[in-house]
Amino acid sequence: MSATNTFIVGQCTRVRDSVFMKARAQSVDGTMRDLTHTAQTEFPPEGEIELKGARAFLKQDDWAIAKPVLDGPPRRQRWVSPTAKKLLPFEDLSGLAGPEAARRLLVEAGVQDSFVGEKIYRIGTGEMIMVKMVKCEDGRTRATAADMMRLPVYGFDASKVLAIPTPGGSISLMEKNHQSPELRLANWASDAQYVERIIRDALAGDDEEGKAKAAVAATLLAHAGRLEALLSGTGEPDPSVAQEISRSRRLGEVVTSRPALVEDFMKALRREPAIAARIDEEIARLTASTVDAKRAALTTELTASMEAEFAAVKRDRSAKLEAELREIENSSLQDLQAKLDAQQDSALSAIELRRSGLEKAVEQLQKSRDELDEAKRAKVEQIEALDADITRLSLDAVDRKADLDRLLRMEQVLQDAGDRSKAPAVQPQLLLMPLAVPSPSASPLAAGEISDWLKESQMLTDAGRHGVARLAALVLSGGVPIIDGPDADDVLDILASMLAGGAATMFDCDPTVISHEDLWRRPGGGEPTALGHALTDARLASTVRLCAIRRAELAPSQFWIDSLRRAGRQREFPRGFLLCVTRAGDESASESLSMSFRADGWLERTAGVAALMSDGDENFKRIVDLATVAPDPSAAMTLIGSAAVSIADARWLATFVPIAKEVLKGEAAAFAKEILESVSGGAKPNLKLIGNGGPSRA
Repeated sequence: MSATNTFIVGQCTRVRDSVFMKARAQSVDGTMRDLTHTAQTEFPPEGEIELKGARAFLKQDDWAIAKPVLDGPPRRQRWVSPTAKKLLPFEDLSGLAGPEAARRLLVEAGVQDSFVGEKIYRIGTGEMIMVKMVKCEDGRTRATAADMMRLPVYGFDASKVLAIPTPGGSISLMEKNHQSPELRLANWASDAQYVERIIRDALAGDDEEGKAKAAVAATLLAHAGRLEALLSGTGEPDPSVAQEISRSRRLGEVVTSRPALVEDFMKALRREPAIAARIDEEIARLTASTVDAKRAALTTELTASMEAEFAAVKRDRSAKLEAELREIENSSLQDLQAKLDAQQDSALSAIELRRSGLEKAVEQLQKSRDELDEAKRAKVEQIEALDADITRLSLDAVDRKADLDRLLRMEQVLQDAGDRSKAPAVQPQLLLMPLAVPSPSASPLAAGEISDWLKESQMLTDAGRHGVARLAALVLSGGVPIIDGPDADDVLDILASMLAGGAATMFDCDPTVISHEDLWRRPGGGEPTALGHALTDARLASTVRLCAIRRAELAPSQFWIDSLRRAGRQREFPRGFLLCVTRAGDESASESLSMSFRADGWLERTAGVAALMSDGDENFKRIVDLATVAPDPSAAMTLIGSAAVSIADARWLATFVPIAKEVLKGEAAAFAKEILESVSGGAKPNLKLIGNGGPSRA
């Protein structure tokens, strides 16, 4: 079906939303073959083809030509043609004695067959017409068209005729829109219509000679003479004009040989009910026209008379009204003038009194202004003296504060030296792995500025900024969140840059970590671990230490995580000791414990490049200032309500709620409710934050 010279010819069987055509023949490279018995096999299941957009011009039993293709999903494919063209039956009448013989057969005599509808006839060697065949009262079908007096005659091309083989014989069809050139216009009106037109043209003339030729026979012959004169004036004979001359002479001779024919014809016309009704209608129309003309004339005359009378009455009434108005106007103007004079006098008196009062008020205001100016000058002198005293006292206060800060730093240095002298000596081998030191250029970062720091970070996606903010709220309040996923170490690096000046202490789990105590001292020898050193340093130096317990999944038992969280909520760690746990397990592992975060899609693809670019930025590495947020028991009470929480959890929530408000801003309330559900023993909240706002580095 893909070849351009292949098409299907069929007959329409169903008309619904689309038209369905039964395949009857197929043309391949100009060869037509019958599909009557093989249509169901070649176009299953019914041998039909759906014609899209053909409902407007095709109906049942019409012939059509189409190029179908398979359409639809597998196992439900069907044959569909996006376009289709209508085919009309074709009959060759060129064997008759010229076009006039074909006209008399199709218009006057009619054909004895049952076909009704549009059909194409060949009427000459290179001419054809397209007419509509209708069945008449005598049972014969005759040709008709929109204008039979100007019937288009097209050029005939034998290659456009399709011979469709059928079991009963071959059927000739031709496309309705055959695109053949229009050669001329032929007068295929019936003989009665032809005679009527000639007589009407003769009667329509104004000259006496035309009216004298009103007789039918004389009119026909005169019409033929005029056509001959027209034909002789032209250079080359016109076949259509010659045909009309022959037709007029034949009809004129018939009427001339039978003089009583015209009189009988006129009597028969008058007895015809339709003609009589037409005459009555014409008489009624002429009568109605006369009545309407008379009515219009009377209406015009009466209207003119009434308008003249109305104008006279209007003039009289207008004169009387004008006189009355002048009289009323004179009297009213006198009364109004008297009232205006009285009101003007009273208004002037009131204005004079008010003016004198305002002058007195202005004098008093000027005196008050002078007094205020004098007081202002005195106050300005006092303010200048006070400003000088304030400046002097401020300078004294700055000097005193600097002295106090110096003394306090000396006292702190002496106290730290005394505390370190009392502390147990550090084993020499542990000094080989010193704790990470914050960047010297790190500046303090208030809790309320964390959201701004995250917005400026180019290493995190929107989901990553949201997740890191939640992690920061838990870590700063003493909670111990769990970070899952392969990007956990990168998230720790960002937390360290934001909270601890880029320094972080890592403790890697192994199978020897069984209990909570194994995190601080090595099993067996009892040497302090890196986590233990960081805890001691946070207690002695009161510094911020971010510590992470990595690869928690390597420990045989993870019950120590609950003990670690309980210790954080009970404030067993210094406030600057920030702690979290990481795991590299799959996503299902994060559902075993609450306050777990799955760090998927948190990092931008260019996070490494952004980190290198931010390394020299002074605002990149910061140290969190925990002194900016104080516990808020009232906010915790509002959150807890009637929930059943332990005493330690309630005290911890008093620290967590204000920190969450500073870090998370508008999202603090929803996150605090999730944490409350987690610590109150209810259903574990889904704290997994799987980002879809940006690309990950996985």
